[in-house]
This record gives sequence, C-alpha cells and structure tokens, in this order.
Amino acid sequence: MDVIYRYDPFAPVVARQIPNANAAIDALIQGNDQFKRLVTRMQERTMGGDAGDPIVIQKSPITSGLPLIPGTMPNQAPFAAVLGCSDARVPTEAIFDQSFNDLFVLRIAGNVLGSECLGSLHYALRQLKDSLKVVVVLGHAKCGAVTAAVDTHMSPDAYANIACTFPLRSLIDQIQIAVRGATHALETYLGMPMANKSMFRSILVGVTSYVNAAVSAFELQRELDLYDKNGPKVVFGVYDFDSLRVQSSPAIDSESPRLRSAPRNAQELADYALEVVDAIMSMEDDEREAGYMLTVHA
Repeated sequence: MDVIYRYDPFAPVVARQIPNANAAIDALIQGNDQFKRLVTRMQERTMGGDAGDPIVIQKSPITSGLPLIPGTMPNQAPFAAVLGCSDARVPTEAIFDQSFNDLFVLRIAGNVLGSECLGSLHYALRQLKDSLKVVVVLGHAKCGAVTAAVDTHMSPDAYANIACTFPLRSLIDQIQIAVRGATHALETYLGMPMANKSMFRSILVGVTSYVNAAVSAFELQRELDLYDKNGPKVVFGVYDFDSLRVQSSPAIDSESPRLRSAPRNAQELADYALEVVDAIMSMEDDEREAGYMLTVHA
C-alpha cells in the first residue's frame, strides 16, 4: 500500500475557498471521510488484503497553510475553531484531515467549557473573525473523563479521591450535568432499573459522551451569542473509535447530520439525549456490547 503526497510547483496556485459555515462543515466532514478511507485501507492491508492502487494526495504549500518562500510566515487564518478532548488518541487535525492554519484548536479533558477556553475563543472571534466560519465541539467515545464522571455519579464514595484535587474536581463537576441528563433519558426510556449494572454503566458512558458534547455546544452557543449575535455557528459531534467517523448520533444508518447545530434550549437538549438513548438501545445486543463496553483501563 502506497500513500503518495504529490506537489507540482508549476500547477496554478489556488487559495482555499471556505466562504461560509456550510462550506466549513463540508470540508471537515470530507476530511474525516478521507481519514477513514486511509485508515480503513491500511487496516485491510494489514489483515492480508490487496495493496490496491497507490493513493495520491495532491498537496501544495498554499493549501497546506505553509509558507511558500523560506523565512516568511502566513497570516493566521483558520476556517474552524475546535474545542476537543485532550485524549492522545483523538488528534483533531488528523481526524478531520486538516493541515497547518486550518483549525484553531483548544483541547481539554472531557471537552468542557472553562473560562480559559472561553477566553481563547473570544480571542479567536476578535482576531480571526474574517476567516473563522464555524466553531466545533468534538467529543469522543469511551472518554476517560466522562467515565470518571459516570463512576462518581453511580458510586459517590469514589468521589473522595477526586474531591481533594480541585482542578480535577472542576472537570468532573462540569461533566455531571451531562451525566444527570443522560441518566434521566436512559431511565425514562427503560421505565425500570437495568439489572446488569455493568452494562448500564457502559451504556451510560456511551450516552453521556454525546450529551456532554451537546451540553458544551449549548453553553458555548449561548456565550458566543452574548458576545456577537452574528458570530460563527456552533456545531458538535463525537468521534467513534470503531467507525472512525465523527457523528452526532451513534446510529449507523442515522439521517442525523454528522456535525449537528448546538441545542438552542433545554428542551432540545433533553430531546437529543432521548434520541441518543433510543439509537443505542435499538442496536442489536452484541453490537451494543461491542461498541460500548469500556476500554478506559487499557
């Protein structure tokens, strides 16, 4: 299997064209699809599949956000800001197949919205408003911070180890909003307690990962609207390790947009939590177990 990055110095120089939020979202989704194709092809080859034709990716310094002439530096002009998790397995630019100067990235455990993150986003809105078209909250499946929040919710005695560490406690406390919302949605859907506590924990982590991204997007949209009603659109999604996709619903055949607009009110947020629960509980038992049993201790 060959992946070839090809640069033709005599090809016409074409600047990146991202005129609006929809174009920015399309670029991110197309990039995620390209990332998925490359990784899937590599996996197939590793498992003994045919190498196939070489994958040729056209590159140039301009479209890659790199200086064309030595000693120069391009102006900072990202088309999207991304608030993501610090998890080392979820590198933002790689997942969206973006390059230098494409994304303004903020990463914090659990992709929660703290004052420092909000300050950085206000800086981006002020200094990069000409290029910035969309703000993305990116969660991911099997998140360690989300798992810790779920465990402290289900077993409050486990909170003692966290309570004495203020910075860690502040992260977990912010995620508790999503945990409670996911718990309420799951209990409403089931109508009775789930006998298998291990499975309940795993499903709750799965649901909370999506709801937590939606909560952060909801809070962020509200904050940015206070700053500028005509500011960039806020959307959210979750990176799934199994499918390699960024998606706003765990349902494989979902018609839900891959990157979804932030909820505008509490009812939309509650409805979304129920939608996620329904998608996970509608899976076949073996599919649900394979996708949502936790691997955070690996």
